[in-house]
Amino acid sequence: MKSFFKSVFASCLGIVIAFAAIFLIIMIFAATSMSTSTSYSDNSILKLSLEEIVPEKTDNVVQSSSVFSSKVEALGLRRILKLIDAAAKDDKIKGILIENGSTSVGQATLLSLTEGLKKFKESGKFIYSYADYHSQSSYMLCSVADSMFLNPQGGVDLKGFAVAIPFFKNTLDKIGVGMNIFYAGNFKSATEPYRLNEMSEYNRIQTRAFLDDMKDIMIDVISANRPLSREKIDNIMNELGGRTAEKSLENGLVDVIFYKDEMEDFLKEKLGVKKDKKLKTISLSKYNTLADIKEESKGKDKIAIVYAEGEIAYGGNEPGVISDERYMKMLRKIRNDDNIKAVVLRVNSPGGSAFASEMIWRELEQIKAAGKPVIASFGDYAASGGYYISSGADVIVSEPNTLTGSIGVFSILPDATKLFNDKLGINFDTVKTNDLAVGFSPFLPLSDKERALLQESTLDIYDLFLERVSKGRNLPLDSTKVIAQGRVWTGRAAQKIGLVDKLGSLEDAIGIAAEKAGMDAYKIVEYPFVKEDFFTSIIKGIIQGQNGDDDEGVLLNVANDKNAQKWLEMARQAQSIIKMKEPQARMPFIVEWN
Repeated sequence: MKSFFKSVFASCLGIVIAFAAIFLIIMIFAATSMSTSTSYSDNSILKLSLEEIVPEKTDNVVQSSSVFSSKVEALGLRRILKLIDAAAKDDKIKGILIENGSTSVGQATLLSLTEGLKKFKESGKFIYSYADYHSQSSYMLCSVADSMFLNPQGGVDLKGFAVAIPFFKNTLDKIGVGMNIFYAGNFKSATEPYRLNEMSEYNRIQTRAFLDDMKDIMIDVISANRPLSREKIDNIMNELGGRTAEKSLENGLVDVIFYKDEMEDFLKEKLGVKKDKKLKTISLSKYNTLADIKEESKGKDKIAIVYAEGEIAYGGNEPGVISDERYMKMLRKIRNDDNIKAVVLRVNSPGGSAFASEMIWRELEQIKAAGKPVIASFGDYAASGGYYISSGADVIVSEPNTLTGSIGVFSILPDATKLFNDKLGINFDTVKTNDLAVGFSPFLPLSDKERALLQESTLDIYDLFLERVSKGRNLPLDSTKVIAQGRVWTGRAAQKIGLVDKLGSLEDAIGIAAEKAGMDAYKIVEYPFVKEDFFTSIIKGIIQGQNGDDDEGVLLNVANDKNAQKWLEMARQAQSIIKMKEPQARMPFIVEWN
């Protein structure tokens, strides 16, 4: 026994020493990595690659279980715009190079970034773009450049917008799974893939309308930035006029066809750098650690920006999800803080739990009752539950190409009786004291009474949703019913029907909040606070320190593969729908813009 304890103690001591040694190595590596990244050179170019996710608030994204899942922090939209603004005033930064081929960001985010880059050009500094190829969203962003360079083997995929929606009803029928579906709103099409084999006419109407609006806005941006008429751009979209580099140049989509080394030589000549010297560039992520950016503020009064981005969920507390518990606690803290005089609710959400949406709406009403104005600002999405929580705001400010509305509710309960009975040979039997004691089981057919109750519950929540919108927007209830019905609108269209008050950016919303609160001087405080454990921050610091100016990851790049991330996100969304246990105020689909 004595030898046993000795061996156990020795083993435990060995593990402790091993962990201590690993931790010491990490700390030394981190210190070495970070110590080499404390400055940047004169005559530098800020290099932007905006192909990854851009959250509203830095690192406020759904977290992976692995600390190696992100090579650098996910910079928030407002932070990126602040960095671009700082670069305009930074004597060391001579211009911006955008290296984008595709982009994962939404259309409203693209519009904000484009406006930020246009403002940068007012400093007199250059913006150039280089791409091996352009998706049309990337092209819209890069069209702001003074000159656009394209790889000789590249092209511009400018072809307009379309949707392709998968329908699962036939598959579900074949495997013996039915879907009990209850919805309110003719345009509430989130359930269509489970009950139809093609889009309903209502869904076609709304989809055509918002896609046409999105296309018009994109053409507006491109024609304002490039010497191309609206008619010319539309014709290029119809004929795929940017399908090759030569066609892109011929049609005026780009200015120069260059290999990357030729583009670098051009920049060296522009900056007076000798050909045998290295071009000095700094990545956006590295500039974020070095730039001297201070929020201009005076006095003790504050405006709180509450970022509501991601799915609205009942329970939970993770970044990138709008949970009722987390946000109610946060909003109560804001309400009780006498130094916070106004709130800007920045929404980028397709919706989710109707119950959680109501709880968050209530807390925002309490803030208003405390005499603090609430201004809503819309990002890429402010739909369904995202619109629900915003409906009572004193003023709603939206980007023109935000997707909003979708005022409707649905519930789904799978019916797997045929799968179990006919396919698997498993039968369920019950003994119950009351009619509803089993409780809406997917293993037993719904009775007429259960169906009636579920439909009634869905309609009750829809009526409450309509009431919130009607009172919050000061619209007659009958008028609200007409523009609701689950229909998705762009921000530009929503303004015409009273769902949005003004078109503008987050900064516009902040200005309105200050005016409503009667403040000339104020500080900005941002919620939620994104916490990161010490070990994760060290790992990210090492990765970022090793990235250097090229911003290329060195650890587990597979985890950063965009296709893998896309499929994981699709799986996560499908899982969330399958796991639903309550009526949902959620958009019909999440659009992936090309």
